Amino acid sequence: MLAVAVLAVAVTVFHPWTERDHNSEQAAQFEVQSISPENETPADPSRATADQQPTQKLNGTQPNKAENVPAGISADPLGGITNKLERLNRIRETFTALAAGNPTNALRAVKDLTNDTERETAMLALVTQWTQGNLRPAQERAFYISQYGVEAGLGIQLANNPDLAVLWANELTEGSGRAAILRQTAASLVNSDPTGAFALGEQLPPEEHQNFIDAVFARWGASDTEAALNWADQIQDPAERDAAIAAIRTTAPVGIGAALSMQDGYAVINQLFPGTPAELSGQIHTGDRIVALAQGDNAFVDARGLDLKQIVDMVRGAPNTTLQLQLLAADAGPGAAPHTISILRNQLKFKR
Repeated sequence: MLAVAVLAVAVTVFHPWTERDHNSEQAAQFEVQSISPENETPADPSRATADQQPTQKLNGTQPNKAENVPAGISADPLGGITNKLERLNRIRETFTALAAGNPTNALRAVKDLTNDTERETAMLALVTQWTQGNLRPAQERAFYISQYGVEAGLGIQLANNPDLAVLWANELTEGSGRAAILRQTAASLVNSDPTGAFALGEQLPPEEHQNFIDAVFARWGASDTEAALNWADQIQDPAERDAAIAAIRTTAPVGIGAALSMQDGYAVINQLFPGTPAELSGQIHTGDRIVALAQGDNAFVDARGLDLKQIVDMVRGAPNTTLQLQLLAADAGPGAAPHTISILRNQLKFKR
């Protein structure tokens, strides 16, 4: 009887603890399944501890770090999906949502994608959201991708948002691609913040610095020539100042202010720009054909044997130098003699 009483007490005392341990083990297994990409239950407690470490990715997002995953986004958005189209759709949806959160986290999630197509899909989703769909023309985008790679080619789309563009450049690119993003960003920024624009060049190695300066001044010269020239004039070093002015004049040259094209072997005046020597002279008209050119008092050179680039180079020159042109009017009949004009070149100034 004493033995029976002891056995009854033992069952009463130990049975509740055994049941609770079994339930706890089931709960622990469920939590592991909920974060495991393959939904596999660990075979033993030591494996369960290891599997709960943040080793899986989005490929690469760390699921136990809530700050890296916006509300409503699965910690493992691919979830073992093998269908390629479904994977791309899931990546597109995920990175569209990530674009609304911390941009650094979004870009680091991109870096964790190892498949090139999936990586490009993710980057395009971010760029589309961050530009509000205002992407540059597809042909231009393709050009930059062919020159600098897909990361830089898409990153250049963000040039109008300096903070995002610089972050993209630093996280996803290097070398010439990174330099291209910084150049494009500075060129977009220079009209509103020249100091900030040129400061971006300080992030580049010395061998890239001159290309950066030239590109920014050229872009500035095409959009606000006078402001660019005024800034260049303040450069203390004569060689740097001359280089800046030369860069400006690649897009805002010294000339007469006429747009030319080739037709039937002649360079033809297509357009006269307002406020330029050609327009102010009253002697040059749209449709006039250039028969010959002369520098100052030198002999005329027959223009009909030259290509368009040679003619343009002869029209351009130094400020306040004389260019002579022999022109045939658009309505001049066969055998008509050209008329000769003299015109002073000047710095062309654009304001867009």
